[in-house]
Amino acid sequence: MTNRLYIMDVSILDDDELFRISYEKMPERRKNKIDRFRFAKDKKLSLGAGILLRKALMCEGISEEVFTFNKNEKPFIPGRNDIFFNLSHSGTMAVCAVSDRCVGVDIEIEQHFEDSFIRSIFLPHEAEYIISQDEQSNKTATVMWTVKESIMKFFGTGLSLEPNKISLDMNGHISAACQGFDASPLHFTQYTVPGYALTVCSEYEHFTDDLIRISANDLI
Repeated sequence: MTNRLYIMDVSILDDDELFRISYEKMPERRKNKIDRFRFAKDKKLSLGAGILLRKALMCEGISEEVFTFNKNEKPFIPGRNDIFFNLSHSGTMAVCAVSDRCVGVDIEIEQHFEDSFIRSIFLPHEAEYIISQDEQSNKTATVMWTVKESIMKFFGTGLSLEPNKISLDMNGHISAACQGFDASPLHFTQYTVPGYALTVCSEYEHFTDDLIRISANDLI
């Protein structure tokens, strides 16, 4: 079983020299993507995602350049049905999940949600559950949003699977139902990252115990 979860606070790339060194190690496709961003924060997040993916795939003896995208822009490695990966970033955090089965990951910085907004983006029973959490409602809403996003990224279907087509049951362990997709094999593993919600969607009941944290020393 190959399940690994990498995480990085891209604030370490505030160091211009560290940014330059890391940027130069990226393949041209990643460099071009970084260059297209206007704001420094977005450049750092994109570079951070590239750093994590490069490290993850190098552990499998794979070069980042070999991956391509399906029609819905989900990346995959042609000819390999034993290695899957998924990326996400938010705030100053970037994450990369790698598995021997299909995987989806989403990280979101915790933010404030007005009740009216919660009711507009979640199904009625989900909104009622979130609002009932009182002081924890913002955290709960963020967690539930990462669950939905991780499902969408697991299936890699683009806009054909919208958040309002995913119904979550948060009583006990998290379960999901999706219009047009079989969500019964899916499990959701969540990780503690202060100020964020982080969810991995996979067919494994528990994805992994460890977060592999990438620091400045790993980039030199």
